[in-house]
Amino acid sequence: MKKFHFSALVGLFLGVLSLSLSAAQFTTVGDYVIHYNAINTSILTTDVAKQYKLSRSKHRGLLNISVRKKGSAKNPQDHAVAAKVSATATNLNGQLQNIKIKEVREGEAIYYIGEVRIDNAETLNFKVDVDAEHQGKTHEIKFKQEFFID
Repeated sequence: MKKFHFSALVGLFLGVLSLSLSAAQFTTVGDYVIHYNAINTSILTTDVAKQYKLSRSKHRGLLNISVRKKGSAKNPQDHAVAAKVSATATNLNGQLQNIKIKEVREGEAIYYIGEVRIDNAETLNFKVDVDAEHQGKTHEIKFKQEFFID
């Protein structure tokens, strides 16, 4: 079972990370790099959606956040860190959705995910607040994502 859990997480991470990297959606704040993206949950496999209790639907979006601390001269490898994450999404009509964020941990990986309702050709303005390592310093990230439904 652990092997399935790990491979489901790897599938989720690789899919979301590849989309994130292709769009270069990250910001650097001090010693931290915060990666973020939003995708339609219909692209997730059934197993991944079930494993993480996500609604696999063309009318659901998935917000994914990860926070990595930069390496040092002594240890150049960056690593995932815990954070306090909250988020909202607002459509162009001004309708606000509070996004319930849940933490996912597997080994050394830490992700923050949340679902949001979407419609075809809808643009959502995301506002994400991240407090890396619970230091009491909140960093705000804003980005737009347009969703299309096949």
